Amino acid sequence: MIDVGPNSSAVAGAVLLGVLVIGILAGRAKQRLTLLLFGLLAMVGVVIALNALVRQQGGDRAAEFTGLYLLGLPLVAVYLAGWLCARGSWFTRVLVVVLAVALVLVFPYAQAGQATAALVGGG
Repeated sequence: MIDVGPNSSAVAGAVLLGVLVIGILAGRAKQRLTLLLFGLLAMVGVVIALNALVRQQGGDRAAEFTGLYLLGLPLVAVYLAGWLCARGSWFTRVLVVVLAVALVLVFPYAQAGQATAALVGGG
């Protein structure tokens, strides 16, 4: 994630834990499919707004898309993992969380940003 100071890892961890809890609560609700869709749309909206606030003026498109992936993928993956963990056995819960962590850690953010910029014609 974007470095915001000396405690950025603690802040990022707290935010991701909060998003996980929100995902779990959405998955336990009665209208969980509706909350899944609205939650994912809300995450995408927050990520786009945050990316617009923190991006540098005059930066290249690949860097903008990379920043978008760096902000968005962890939030969306953790929310979806929380939603999936809300119902199921402990084995599936642990498996879903491990898969979400692995996705966040090994996702090729820079390559995806460059490929997206090339796809939209800005790279």
